[in-house]
Parts: sequence; structure tokens; C-alpha cells
Amino acid sequence: MKKIYLWLLLCLYCTATLQAQITPSAEKILYVKKNVSGGTGNGSSWANAIPELADALKWAREQYIADNNWLTGDSLRIFIAEGIYKPLYDADNSRFQNDGGRNNAFVAIDRVYLYGGFPATGNPGANERNWKTYPTVLSGDIGVSNDYADNVYHVLVTINLQNTRIDGLSITGGMANAPSLQTETMIKNVNIGYTRSSGGGLFSLNDANTLKVSNVEISGNRADYAGGGDIRSSLSLNNIIVRNNTATEWGGGLYFAAMGLTGSYTLTNALFTGNTAKYGGAIISQINSLTLVNNTIVNNTASLGGHGIYHRATSGAQVTLANSIVWNSHPNSVRIIDSLGGAPFAINYSIVQMATVPSGPGNFNSDPLFTNLAGGDYTLSDASPGINGGSNQIWNSANSTDVADLAGNARIAGNAIDMGVFESQTVLPVLFGNWSAAIKNGQLVFDWSTETEVNNDHFLIQVSQDGVKWTTVQKIPTLAAEGNSSIPVTYQSSIPLTSLSLGMGLFLLGALAFKSRWQMLAMITATFLFVLAFSCSKKGTLSNIEDGKLFARLIQVDKDGATHSSKIIQVIQK
Repeated sequence: MKKIYLWLLLCLYCTATLQAQITPSAEKILYVKKNVSGGTGNGSSWANAIPELADALKWAREQYIADNNWLTGDSLRIFIAEGIYKPLYDADNSRFQNDGGRNNAFVAIDRVYLYGGFPATGNPGANERNWKTYPTVLSGDIGVSNDYADNVYHVLVTINLQNTRIDGLSITGGMANAPSLQTETMIKNVNIGYTRSSGGGLFSLNDANTLKVSNVEISGNRADYAGGGDIRSSLSLNNIIVRNNTATEWGGGLYFAAMGLTGSYTLTNALFTGNTAKYGGAIISQINSLTLVNNTIVNNTASLGGHGIYHRATSGAQVTLANSIVWNSHPNSVRIIDSLGGAPFAINYSIVQMATVPSGPGNFNSDPLFTNLAGGDYTLSDASPGINGGSNQIWNSANSTDVADLAGNARIAGNAIDMGVFESQTVLPVLFGNWSAAIKNGQLVFDWSTETEVNNDHFLIQVSQDGVKWTTVQKIPTLAAEGNSSIPVTYQSSIPLTSLSLGMGLFLLGALAFKSRWQMLAMITATFLFVLAFSCSKKGTLSNIEDGKLFARLIQVDKDGATHSSKIIQVIQK
């Protein structure tokens, strides 16, 4: 009798510990929360959340394999609370219910939307989601903590997907370092066993552009090639951060691999920083056409070529930079953008750290004046040449009108979009419109307009040879009545280059006032030295203008003495 009771108790215990039958809510939502307490675990609510994302995706994969059309015309959403989630199952179609060790991966499923960034307390709805405040981390660190040697090859894998969303996740800890032709790994009849050396964080193959990946951070991944991600798809990537990834060979951040002669890709609103490789610290492109719109690519490192971007495609292929910033704190002999065999870059409305200003409209090679470059704050200071420096037309044509900046602020805050991933939200007493400076017929000519003015007193025109040390050359009073205007106001000023001596006659008049011959001699000597110094300075300034290396800015001064700077521009020769 005792044996029967023990057997019954064991059966009851096993029944209680079996995972509840997964059941989406009436709204077709599965809820996942790492440290859920109590509940049924069937995923129908936060109270009954599934503890592991891997189990939710395994269930979805079982439904897909049983019926590929199970979500046709519909979708399943998986809401994931903040926490660290690890891939528990093999990526292969026939082994995905078992632990495959380093072959484990999160495998995304058609029409299954993954949304991270929910708080782990309460009963949060979609409006409470914040991917930066409540990080939802997919980590490939499945073995010894912080030891990459036993991490998974790929953290997240997307194969032949369409009509799918991945939003609000952090992808980290991948280690793609195995030789090719590893154990066959089939996903949707595609063997990815040959890719085990590429795409530590994300491996994407043959996905349609209806796979939308946004508000995602790819960081701390490693690989022989493509540390952060190997992109062999047309998926849409917007509003992403790619940081601190490493590739032994090329593509520390992302690798856009060859997709045939017509392969093309547009990447919008992406920040690349801290990525390293031999070639292409941030990005390497091997496709026919790569277009980067409103990207900030800063402080990445390549030992052989292309700290920011390396273009490895064949002749005729092109990388296009638009509304973007490519910069390093400590440039060296390695070019910040580089290519194999001199493949071209098309650069428009961008700041690129080069010896000369890149050809193309609206470009600069001057300091972008980040808020705190050393501290990793890549927002733009009020004086940055990137503010209102981009092209609205390029932004809109990239199908990016529904994308905020990387901080979640709306584009476009001023009269033109800012360069890079962040849009300045500073509300200034004077909203500047067009602003240009040129040397023409022996004069420095300045033209600018204001959209609105509040409490304005005057403008100071300043010039600089290096964009750092500034000299005021003219003061222009406001044309707005009492310093206020709600309509555009146009200004123009010109300064003869020969009049920049600051009135040498004043020095001579001062010398005549001295009674002592020695005092007069000293004054004349000082005057001579001043003239000589000014002559050299003027010659150097003119040379800089001719070389395209003279900068200008406007300082707007309120009636109460507060000052605000316009963007910095380069003086052009006409």
C-alpha cells in the first residue's frame, strides 16, 4: 500500500511541475517575464507569464512547423519584460526541442512579433514600454559567465522572414568563431552550418524588407567576421545602436554581405561606436549599393582600413553617405572611410573627418561638436555644423518619415533635419534660417535669415581658421522691431578684406600724444610690429579661404546679454 501512495504522490508532483499548455491571450499576445512568481505559466497574461523567451519561441515554432499558414493574415505578439534571456534550444529544425550547446539560438518565426522593453512589475501596457529604461537582453553567454569560449555562435537568427517585427531588444554575447561546414543546421530548408564564423549577434539571410528591426542594441558580440551582425537580407533596420563588437578580420559592427549584382540596402538612424576589426571597424559593405541616412559613426577602430566604413564591393558598386557624421577622437594614418580598389563614396550633407571637404552638397570636414565626445554623448551642441545641416528630401525619400531620432524625439525640429542620429530639441530665442558666407570680389560676404526672433538685440559675426579659436569681425543690430519677429527677416553684410586692419591710424595718433621721444619711439615700434603681424595673419587668413578652411558663425545676443550660437559653416570662394 505504501508503494502505491508513493507512486501516486510522484505522479502528482510530476503533473504539477509540467509546463502549462501555452495559450495566447484573446488579443493573440504571449507574455514573457523572467522572474514571474506564481501563475500558470501559460503566457496568457503577465500574472501567468512564461519565464523563458526560448520556450515561447519553441511553442511558436512547433505551431509553424505543423502548419506554415497558421498566422496567415494575422500575427502573434510576444511581450517580453526586462531581464536577461538565453537561448536554450538548438537552432536546427529537427533538434530545436533539445539543448544544442553552442548551436543554440533564438530563431525568429514568420508573423511572430517580438517586443521587449516592458517593466518587470505591475501589469504594463504598450505605452509603458521603454527599451532603454527596461532592457530586455538576449544573451549568448550560456556557459561560464563572461567566458566567450562557450558562448553560442549566433544569438538571434532570422531566415526567410517577412511580415515580422523585432523591437526593443538588446542582443549580446554571441561568439561566431568556428570553421565553416560545421554540423548541418537547417532552418526553413536552409543550412546555416557554414556561417559559424560570421554574425555573432545577428545572422540574417534572405529576409524581406517587411521584417522590421528597430529600437535594438547589438553590443558585446564577437566573430571572425561580422562581430555584431551578418546581413544578407533586405530586412529594414532603423533606430539601432551597434557598439563594442569585435571581428578578428572584417566588419566589427555590421557586415553587409554580397546578395548578387543588384543587392542594395538603406540603413537609417543608426549609431556605431566602439567597434573594432582589421577592415571596417563599424561597417564593411560587399553589396552593390549601401545607403546610410542619418547615421552617426564615431570612435570605431580598424587596424588596416576604414575605421568607420570599408567598401569591399566590385567596380561600379557604391556607398552613399547622407545626413551622417563619421568621426574619431584620435585619427591616425588609417582612413576613416576606405575602399578596395578605390570604389566610390557619394557623400551629401554629411560631416566626414577627411583632409579636405568631401565633394558634394552640404558637406563639412570640421569638428561636429558633439555635446561630450569623450563621455560618449553624441548629441549635437548648439554650435554644431550638423544642426539643421541635413536634407529633408533625402530623409523623406528613405521612407523614414515615421521614425523618431535615437532618443525618441521627433524629426524635424528646425527648418531642416540635423545630421546624425540625434535631433536637437533646443528652443532658441532666434530660429536661424539660411546661413552662408563667401569671399567675393575682395570681400567677405555674409547672408542669413531668421525664421523668428524673440528679445533679440544684435548678432556678432565671427570667423576662425580652425573652428576652435574665434575672432569677432562685425556687430550687426537686429532688424526686428524691438527685437521680436514672427516672420522671416533677411540679413546681409560684407567686409572688405583690406579694412580688417582695425584702424591703424589710431595707433599713430596715440603715439603723437606722448611727450617723451622714448615713449613715442616705443609706440612706433609697437605699431610697426602690429602691422607686420597683421600682414602675416591676413596672408594666412586669405590662404585659408582659398583652401576652403575658413569657418564662420553667428553669435546671437539677447537684450539681457545671453548668447546663442548658430551652426558653424565654411566660407566658400566665389
